[in-house]
Amino acid sequence: MDLKILHNKHSNYFFLLTIFICLLQFFIKINTDQAWVYLTCFFLIITIGSSHGGLDNLKGKKLFNKLKLKSSFLIFYLTYISIAILILILWFNFGQICLWTFLILASYHFGKEDTPDILLLKNKNPLLVFFKFFARGSTVVVMALYFHFEDTLSMFQFLSTEENFLGFYEMDVAGLEWQKDIRWTLYLFILINLWGHIYPKSKKYWSSLLQDFLSIVLLNLVFEPFVAFTIYFCFLHSIRHSLLWSSKLFESKKSLLKEFLIKSFPLTLITALIFIISVYLLNLLGDFFLYTHIILVTFVGLASLTFPHLLLEYLIEKNEK
Repeated sequence: MDLKILHNKHSNYFFLLTIFICLLQFFIKINTDQAWVYLTCFFLIITIGSSHGGLDNLKGKKLFNKLKLKSSFLIFYLTYISIAILILILWFNFGQICLWTFLILASYHFGKEDTPDILLLKNKNPLLVFFKFFARGSTVVVMALYFHFEDTLSMFQFLSTEENFLGFYEMDVAGLEWQKDIRWTLYLFILINLWGHIYPKSKKYWSSLLQDFLSIVLLNLVFEPFVAFTIYFCFLHSIRHSLLWSSKLFESKKSLLKEFLIKSFPLTLITALIFIISVYLLNLLGDFFLYTHIILVTFVGLASLTFPHLLLEYLIEKNEK
């Protein structure tokens, strides 16, 4: 199937899934603070979510071929793992800087991956292109802050591993005076997000881009940030990313799903085991509740994998050009 058609169909399916889940929550009213909800989200992230990086070894092989180098998987894995470990070390020493860097890069990555290929080169100004992708991808963060300001900021406080997050020390975020000013900033950023979804010369893609935007809005309106992020990350971003790269890496277009499941399984399994062991050890040794350990391992773990993941894709794209 044509990737452009597949992209639009995926947006349609995800929008319908979002409406169904939101309606289900409206009628059933599940308490999302329960442990089983966090465990379910964690399971989805370490399986469906992390699987979209399960083809990075094949991307590495593709990069080596582009550079006309011998496919030394030992060098690839050592480099990939070293970068991930370096990010972990930096995170627990410079948590706030790493968190903001991760949010910016992840937003850009989400925006770029969720944009149809035909629109990627509409404007060749690098700064404008970066800003458009960042604006679109940052919808996930902006909507979490808009609908759940205190919860999201508390999560950032915890993830930064610093007590002095945003210049405030041991203060209740619910009582901060500048919360009203932040709201107005978020209003402005929502307008920027909408601008990032509009391409006047590509009206046939408006529905796809707008559906993705509305899906994220609805998810954050109905669910707390971790649940909303899980649904978006697993069922929109990860599946779309996997479909895109499967079409690029595998010759047989008739069995993309089978090829993807087989080829991505080893790295996905290793990642899942590392995440599970990390949560278990933190829960065994730490003083916090299980859900805090899940959030810490999920986002810091994803950040440590995101940096080498993005670097690899950047090098491939650069050499293809």
